Amino acid sequence: MDEITVLQGAEPFYVENGKVGVLISHGYTGSPQSMRYLAEGLAQAGFTVALPRLKGHGTTSVDMA
Repeated sequence: MDEITVLQGAEPFYVENGKVGVLISHGYTGSPQSMRYLAEGLAQAGFTVALPRLKGHGTTSVDMA
């Protein structure tokens, strides 16, 4: 299996805080970097937050194929 290099800032984000969880998904042309501000704000407010990196996003355009 080939190792994928994820661009800085495009890493998945996960914080476990409370009983209520929020799953955030970035857009088609985005990466977790584009929604991280929201994820961090919700985590600071006490929510459990998951912001995964969808396959092919936050790496190179070749990975989108």
